[in-house]
Amino acid sequence: MLPRNIPTIILVLLVFSGCFSKEDKPLQTGTVSLGALKMVTYDTGNPSNGKTEETTAWSHVLKSQAVLKIINTKTLDEYFLNYDPNDFSGNYQLSLPYGDYTFSSEIDGSEYENYLPYLTTGSFRLNAPTLKITLQAESPYGLITVENSNIEPNPVLVDSQPIAMNLLGGYYYKYVLKDKSPVLEIIESVFENTIQRSITVLPYKHYNYMVRISDGSGKIIELIMTDFELIEEELLVNIGTVPTTYTPTFVSMLAEEVNESSALASIEGKLYTINDAEKENIIYQIEASTGAVIKRVRITNAVNTDWESLAQSESHLYIGDFGNNYGNRQDLTILKMVKNQVQTGTEVSAEKIFFTYADQTSFATATHNNNFDCEAFFFANDSLHLFTKNWVDGKTKYYTLSSQPGNHIAKLKGEFPVNGLITAADINPLSGDIVMLGYENPGLGSKSFVWLFSGYPGFDIFNGKNSRINIGSPATLGQTEGIVINKDNSGFISSEKIQLGAYSVASQLYKFDFKAYF
Repeated sequence: MLPRNIPTIILVLLVFSGCFSKEDKPLQTGTVSLGALKMVTYDTGNPSNGKTEETTAWSHVLKSQAVLKIINTKTLDEYFLNYDPNDFSGNYQLSLPYGDYTFSSEIDGSEYENYLPYLTTGSFRLNAPTLKITLQAESPYGLITVENSNIEPNPVLVDSQPIAMNLLGGYYYKYVLKDKSPVLEIIESVFENTIQRSITVLPYKHYNYMVRISDGSGKIIELIMTDFELIEEELLVNIGTVPTTYTPTFVSMLAEEVNESSALASIEGKLYTINDAEKENIIYQIEASTGAVIKRVRITNAVNTDWESLAQSESHLYIGDFGNNYGNRQDLTILKMVKNQVQTGTEVSAEKIFFTYADQTSFATATHNNNFDCEAFFFANDSLHLFTKNWVDGKTKYYTLSSQPGNHIAKLKGEFPVNGLITAADINPLSGDIVMLGYENPGLGSKSFVWLFSGYPGFDIFNGKNSRINIGSPATLGQTEGIVINKDNSGFISSEKIQLGAYSVASQLYKFDFKAYF
């Protein structure tokens, strides 16, 4: 079976200059070296009709010549670097003055192509002897392949006229621009009948067809489609000691009762979760090895409007009832419970912290189009630290809030370009190391990630070391919503169930070990 996605293309640039002694003046030029292009395929999920027991490698077809264009943002001087995306054994490099630059590299394509078109853009600042930057290329194309077995040569795609497919190894293939709807025509070689299939092509989706002869007495020719849902994964070049991809270890499915697990907390080695919007007002203790619910603690004086996160101090457990998909909530609330009562009882009463954001002036409804949704917070330094799920700009805004009951204003402290939607956060109380969980645009074409923050001065958490680790796709993991980090920087991740028509991904529990990454 072919891979279940068209992987994202990764280009790596190494920007470096010569070393200089204290007596020398700093160098004013550096050398830009194009290091590698990597394409990686992940086994990260398939719909119910996928055939996971078979694997077949597919190496993407690229043009042999490409140009990287680099522009100095101040002088507007342009520089060009020629490279072969298929071969980086050559020495692709050029010298540049120190400064700020933008870059781009585009391989154009028509609606149907024999190679994979892509585009990469970005920027960097050259102001140090050594600088590494990573470029990510994207493509609006899907891939159609046909296994070369039991067919007459050269199947075609019909879109106003026949379009011949190309043979590579054991497969005919064609890259197709998104939203095109060709008809695949295959002539089977037993009875020479024509088989037709209509395909509406989506980007990063791989449609593979195989003609098989059935075992029945009628010698029926069967066309089997292995249709992989959109799964876009990438493996970036390791920067420092932190990898850019990491596969968390699957622990178990979660009980159906907590299939919308939106948060995690670990109290004395015991794992707790909650469901999100409009579910029961219950804190669930779950078995960390099986995902089974082993205890329920009901909050007697609260309803679950949109519970999204758990946080804890030494003495209290907090629930963030601050989910705000519509951007119009004026009843944002944090519930505060005595932690010992949660551990020992089955009912608990909560104190309440009501708050508004200091910078929110409009409460007009803007469904999934506002920057005042929140699903992540933790407790530190006698305060609550909130991180928004910005639907508009892909950043997260950082607020601090009093942990005492009453009416308060969340103070804006900063923002950070997480390039996605933050759904959970936690802090190691010993080291101050921070993890933030999230995913890119919603849907099966998304990818989940974790941001790591450490070594920050004071509590300026965005002004220290930060690294992003891609951990997989919601099409396999579920919608990643809960994270908890232990004192040794290991921890757990939970996910909500995804249901799209007949296709579903169960709510799951994973564990990670980030000991070496901070």
